[in-house]
Amino acid sequence: MIINLPKVLKDVQGYVEALYNKLQSAELLYHNLEHTQKVVMQCNQISAAYVVDETDGFIITVAAWFHDTGHLFGVPLNHEERSVEIMKDYLEKKVEDTKIIDAIAGCIMATKVPHRPTTLAEKIICDADTFNLGTKDFTDTDSRLKKELQLRVNIPPDDWDSDTLNMLIKHKYFTSYCRKLLNRGKQENIAIVIERIQGNLLR
Repeated sequence: MIINLPKVLKDVQGYVEALYNKLQSAELLYHNLEHTQKVVMQCNQISAAYVVDETDGFIITVAAWFHDTGHLFGVPLNHEERSVEIMKDYLEKKVEDTKIIDAIAGCIMATKVPHRPTTLAEKIICDADTFNLGTKDFTDTDSRLKKELQLRVNIPPDDWDSDTLNMLIKHKYFTSYCRKLLNRGKQENIAIVIERIQGNLLR
């Protein structure tokens, strides 16, 4: 059976957008449709820097669309596993090739922290999902993620900056494209968080 990948990809986009439009709660200040659309766009941007064939491009982009859908059906913990189940429930009716389904599942699970991607496709989606850590958007996304988690799991606000700093220091981009493009910006964001911590200590 020959799969019309562009047609299936268009269907996936419509399905996931409809899911978010129907189920996205006001608490999802960060893990929302806007974030998913940005990850898809950033996957395409990173993929363009490499020799990615149509099948791998399909795998990466479908994984990007589904990777956070698990947030729509439960708490943040283990949302990746739920995202895989949502993807399989939808896609197994359209794609009979189990290798493609398994590769998409692998990409989604690669976004689980700590990141341990093994394939280029998995490295691309990991970098796309954390693209903001090396951009000027970081301050805004960090604030929105903090508010979201306070609403959803009641995290202690006093620990946020130190936890964020540790995360930024431990984080690494897996593709040479993102290392070259984003590492300097990430260092600038690390400096911003350090200043924020020092400012709080002086109060």
